Amino acid sequence: MNPFIEQDDERDGPLRTIEVNQAEIVAFQKAMLYLKFACEETDSLLYAGSDSLNSLLYKIMKASDMAESSVSFYNQSSLMNETFVEEKLKRLEQEQPYVKSSTHEQTQQWMKSYMYPFPYSGEK
Repeated sequence: MNPFIEQDDERDGPLRTIEVNQAEIVAFQKAMLYLKFACEETDSLLYAGSDSLNSLLYKIMKASDMAESSVSFYNQSSLMNETFVEEKLKRLEQEQPYVKSSTHEQTQQWMKSYMYPFPYSGEK
């Protein structure tokens, strides 16, 4: 059983095989986590919530030498990261008013994508 959120592997066409080493895996993970939880640019939300990039992040994390030890870390909510992402989303809506979500459910879905690989508590 894999504790990370399962992704639909073939929704965008046939799978391809690549070879990566552990250093490349760690570099990609760091870049994605920076983009999601440290980058102040509101435009980064376009990539932070991307289904394709989240799917690739899932596969990279699953292939990592540290996958087993990461499970408990990524299965816990991160309120600090949630607050950061919520604030960035608010800034995006102020900068680009046409980007507002139409429903609470849509906002919840966006937050779930932005927060991946952490679960979104959705309690706010």
